[in-house]
Amino acid sequence: MLLICLLFAGFGLLLGYAAQFLKVQGEPLVEKIDSLLPQTQCAQCGFPGCKPYAVAIAKNEADINQCPPGGEETVIALANLLGKQPKPLNTQFGETKPKSVAVIIEADCIGCVKCIPACPVDAILGASKFMHTVIASECTGCELCIAPCPVDCIVMQPVPEMPTPIATRFESNLDRAAQPCIRCGECANVCPMQLLPQELYWHSQAENLPKLQAYNLFSCIECGKCDVVCPSEIPLVHHFRLAKGKIALKNQQTEEAALAKYRYENQQQRQQRLLAEQAEKVRKQKQALEDMKAKLGMRTK
Repeated sequence: MLLICLLFAGFGLLLGYAAQFLKVQGEPLVEKIDSLLPQTQCAQCGFPGCKPYAVAIAKNEADINQCPPGGEETVIALANLLGKQPKPLNTQFGETKPKSVAVIIEADCIGCVKCIPACPVDAILGASKFMHTVIASECTGCELCIAPCPVDCIVMQPVPEMPTPIATRFESNLDRAAQPCIRCGECANVCPMQLLPQELYWHSQAENLPKLQAYNLFSCIECGKCDVVCPSEIPLVHHFRLAKGKIALKNQQTEEAALAKYRYENQQQRQQRLLAEQAEKVRKQKQALEDMKAKLGMRTK
């Protein structure tokens, strides 16, 4: 008995090492496509999640314009990645809507738990015959929990947009018609952080977020000295603050998408494990039944 236990322990260690060092990496193109999708896991594209849709696109089994939550921005990003021409969103799969989250009307919830397995990212908390609630920060707005609810107590509410930054005392010239940048370099001469405000301004106008980060936008302390010396009266600090907000929002969206993808993949793995366990249980029951029949057959002889 001890020898058998040791053998099983050895096999377990071998499998662990194999899973760690012989792990098969995902297909690079599929991963790139999947990274551009919004990770709402809403299945509106006709596939059970963003990763299956990415696989279908990579195999030319699906078009790039089937993702309503991603909208035109995602279609353009996919077209640029795959070297295709952008095309309008296919409205047969739905319309692009503002980002929203599910909210459970708690007074109407009967605790039926039908919405919980429908959520692809496990954003609903609750138990049988107890009130449920949605973790707003985890909800992707996929709307998959609405249909299973027998009492229609789940509604979608829009996510409030980030407020526009307030102008500072150095931005009194915002209402004026700013002149084009003449590249005089005065802004760079007075910058206490030794940045290149004119480069930051050009990239902020082009919304080139990677370049803004490369030029250390977040090192700007918004002192306003560049605004004061600018002969074109360009509200530089205002543009820098807007660009910081866009980068922060983009990073937040990227983090939320990565978290939603992680939770979705975990849920899929858990469901596959449960199905495998159920199949094994059924197999053992059938085997036990066959063994019992065999024993009864031997006794009747």
